[in-house]
Amino acid sequence: MIISRRLAPGAMVSEGELGAELALGRTPVREALARLKAIGFVEVHPRRGVLVTQVDIIKHLELLEVRRPLDALVARCVIARASDDDMATLQARTEGLLAAAAARDREVYFRLKRALHEAMVAAAYNTTLTGTMGPLHAQSRRFWYAHEPTASFLDCAGIHAAIVAGIAARDLERALAEIGTLFDLLDRMTRRALDRQPLV
Repeated sequence: MIISRRLAPGAMVSEGELGAELALGRTPVREALARLKAIGFVEVHPRRGVLVTQVDIIKHLELLEVRRPLDALVARCVIARASDDDMATLQARTEGLLAAAAARDREVYFRLKRALHEAMVAAAYNTTLTGTMGPLHAQSRRFWYAHEPTASFLDCAGIHAAIVAGIAARDLERALAEIGTLFDLLDRMTRRALDRQPLV
């Protein structure tokens, strides 16, 4: 709801409203809010409600600095540990992402990009990386859902495909070069977002 902007930045809601919307009891709602608070998506104000935080462009630049070496580490682990079936899954996810990018289908594009990221991290077979990358990817998804124009989908999907091709070939040098290309692009796109209003 927050990533897709059904709950927009600045919105104030109550635990009860969230529970009714999601058909959940108080305990699972509070557990979910604790996780969202931990990654900076909400602020919980006793007796006032839950505030959805703003999308912070400067913090996203910091996040990219952290993600760049971690994505390289994920690639190293996948190349070293992934099975042929894992590689086939990554390639299938990439094909779907390219198709969604070509169609400029925003919802499907972001859903498939998430699926690709999750499959990539799973194929690294490192539980610490899984726990670390999950919140970082969630924060990235929230930012890009607000700021990534559909015109950039093919560029981003194409670079993701090149990364996966390098990983599937178990060519670390090639994969790392493409990861560098991706993060250079993401950095430029983030800086351009400083001068552009969020998409609605």
